[in-house]
Amino acid sequence: MNENSTAPILLADELRKSHPGGDAGPQVVLDGVNLRAHPGEATGILGASGSGKTTLLHLLGGLDSPDSGAAAVAGKNWADMNSDAAAAWRNINLGFVFQFHLLLPEFTALENAAMPLLLRRIPRDEAMARAEKILTELGLSPHLKKTPDQLSGGERQRTAVARALAGEPKCILADEPTGNLDRRNAEGVFNLLLEACRERGAALIVATHDERLSAALPRRLILSDGKLREEPEVL
Repeated sequence: MNENSTAPILLADELRKSHPGGDAGPQVVLDGVNLRAHPGEATGILGASGSGKTTLLHLLGGLDSPDSGAAAVAGKNWADMNSDAAAAWRNINLGFVFQFHLLLPEFTALENAAMPLLLRRIPRDEAMARAEKILTELGLSPHLKKTPDQLSGGERQRTAVARALAGEPKCILADEPTGNLDRRNAEGVFNLLLEACRERGAALIVATHDERLSAALPRRLILSDGKLREEPEVL
């Protein structure tokens, strides 16, 4: 799937996941999904709404468990860790960006961006300084002390990107990160994620149904009928 000779930072082997389907029986969402993501590599996972993109990202990030198969980040299988160990490993190695920013409403943009570092028990002054640097790089220096309700939609999502980058993760998982934004802000957030991948050497996995934006990704995979496939080349 990839000619990169470095070891993958994230991998999935034969992931399977079903959801209860009522009288019709279990609904198969993922049926033997395999994936490798390498440092500095940007990958798009495309698929219609309901195709299982969010489920896949939750399994990759250790937020949910598969029915069978394995997912690992930075050489550790999620199934081999208890919840506390998994949370600590996730905080160190992964950054998440969701469709809805999920910022904590009672905290400022600066505090929200610093949260992964504070949870890691990094001294507050250092955590704030690192978060402020990233927010400034993302054009948010005038808004550091604002709470989420005082920010625009694009500013909230850029703050969420800053939070994902603050801990210098090895991999960024983004689930429809532009789905709640207008076109201009969507392009801006998408470009920020691509720049983070290129400049910081993080692997980036973006689940999206926006084919126009995903056209900028060098690698695109299609999730359909529970299977993940390389996008056919256009001749």
